This record gives sequence, structure tokens and C-alpha cells, in this order.
Amino acid sequence: MVDVTGMRLVHHPCGNLPIARGECVVPSDLERIDRRTASAWAKDLSVEEYLRRERVLKTRPFSRGLTVHSLLSDDDTLLASCESYRVPVAVPLRSSLGFGLGIASVFVDEAQRGHGYAAELLQRLHRQFAEQGAALCYLMSEIGPTLYARLGYVTRPLRIRRQRAQPRPHHAQLLTDSDLTQTLARIPPPPHSPLHIPPTTEQLDWHVSRGRFYAQQLGCAYPAQIGARCGEAVLIWQADFQRDERKLRVLLLSAPGPGSDVSQVVAAAQAFAYEHQLPTVEYWESGTQRELFDDEATSADEATSAADDVPMILPLASDVHLTDHSDIQRHHWL
Repeated sequence: MVDVTGMRLVHHPCGNLPIARGECVVPSDLERIDRRTASAWAKDLSVEEYLRRERVLKTRPFSRGLTVHSLLSDDDTLLASCESYRVPVAVPLRSSLGFGLGIASVFVDEAQRGHGYAAELLQRLHRQFAEQGAALCYLMSEIGPTLYARLGYVTRPLRIRRQRAQPRPHHAQLLTDSDLTQTLARIPPPPHSPLHIPPTTEQLDWHVSRGRFYAQQLGCAYPAQIGARCGEAVLIWQADFQRDERKLRVLLLSAPGPGSDVSQVVAAAQAFAYEHQLPTVEYWESGTQRELFDDEATSADEATSAADDVPMILPLASDVHLTDHSDIQRHHWL
């Protein structure tokens, strides 16, 4: 049992941080948190490169809805931290969009683990978000479902589909940043998922900006094209040039159903990946997207597997029912 005596929750909104030379100017308490989390998520980046990545991403419009949360002891020891991003949520029978919170970067120093600090932090946030009228919280767990299931999160089904890059002919229109807002405005709600988190220009831009950061670090030119459209089928991607990750990540695949338009944007993604020497095209495939591949022949060029990241959702409002939900895509990742 956690002794919560003296613990306090501190919020660090990032929406109005000043920007200088393409990076956010972060206060010392935020840099303190980012330096701690670098041990878990810097990977191939040095700590200073990781800090720069975080400062760059905080300049993007999506980060106006970012708040960093910390749980402190009575002597100001940092016990746990996480981030939340405000996202729109479509809830069945509501006349307008609600909102939810995407939870990311839940972190406790190794020496402080096993005391329930992360659970205490999240439980306090859940109560606060529910009081503010949030529909749900969601996250992508890299540590399996157990911790979050204890807090009420429910796992959502997800598979990964990978296709080999190859120079396939297609007649899809390639898209750039300037096409994104108009393209998203034409996308209908996902079939069979009345409860969903709609894609936004801001969140997709955040993903593409992340890809651009890594390309810059590696001295690669980041391509101008970010997706393809054919008829009512739309596919948005992020080129990932990281040394151990080289692939074309599909952030969004939307279409009314399977058919030739889907085949054309899928072919465009494979051809684009081949042109840019990215060996694999990777899709996050939930129930909604799986149906779109019904007419796509499975061959030696394709493979599916379980996802490393486990999507989980916590309903916070009484009218949010997960039986209404079957849409998880890579653009939801935080």
C-alpha cells in the first residue's frame, strides 16, 4: 500500500512555452523530467539529442494540448511522471465531439519502482480528468497490460501487418503537408467504430515532424510526400530512417471498404518505400483496417504478428462503451 501522505500532483502545461530557433524554451522542472526519462526512451540518441528532440516536438501544434504531470513527495523528490495529450473523441449519440487524454511516457526511476508511485499518479489524474468531463484515457503499453489493467484499462485488439517495399505501379495521387487538412476533412468516420479518436492535422503533423527530426540527425533528406489518395481511399505515412527502425510507418489508412482504391494507395506506399530505400511498409491493423485488406492477396511479401505496443483504453464517462470501438491506428500512438 502506498503511503500518500504529503504527496502532491504538479502539472506542467506546454501550450504556451516560448519558442526560439525552432525549439521550445523549457523551464528547469520540465528538463529535469526529460533527463530522467531519457534513460528509457533515448535509445540511439544521446541525452542531449533526446532533450533536443523533446524541445523540437514541443513546438508542434499538437503539443499545445500537452501537459507533463509529476508526483512529488513532501520533500520534492520526483516519484513518477507522465504526459497527457488532449485529443478529440467521437462518442455515439453525442451531438458534438468530446475529448479524451492520451497518456504517454509513464516513468518511475528504477530505484523507486515497486512502491506503486505510477499507479498513484495515474489514479489521481483519472479522477481529475473525469471531473473535467473527459470521455476516456488511452495509452500504448510497452510493458504489457498488467499494471494498467489493475487501474481499469481494457486491452484493444491489434496486429501488425508488414509488406515488403517494391516498385509497384499505381495511379494514386501523392500527398504533401499542404494537402493534409483538406484530405482529413473528407475522411468519414471509421466503419463499425462509432466510438473513435478522429485523426487531426496536428497529431499527424507531430508524427511526421518526429520522422523529420530523426532524418536530420542522420543527415538524410526527408521526403516531401507524406501519403497517397485514390478515390475515397487515403493513406498517410511517416518515413522512419532510424538505423534499427528503417521502415515506412502507415499512420492512417481510411476507405469505405476494400477494393481497387485501397490497392492503389497500398501500392503507392510500397513503391514510395522502395524509392527511399525503406525495406518495409508497416501497418497497425485493428478490426476496421483488417477489413480493408480482404481483397489484398496475402503472399510471401506480407507478414502479420502481434504488436509490441498494447493499446489500452479507460472509459471515464458513463456513455463510453468499448463495444462501440474497433479503430486503433498508428497515428494514435504517443
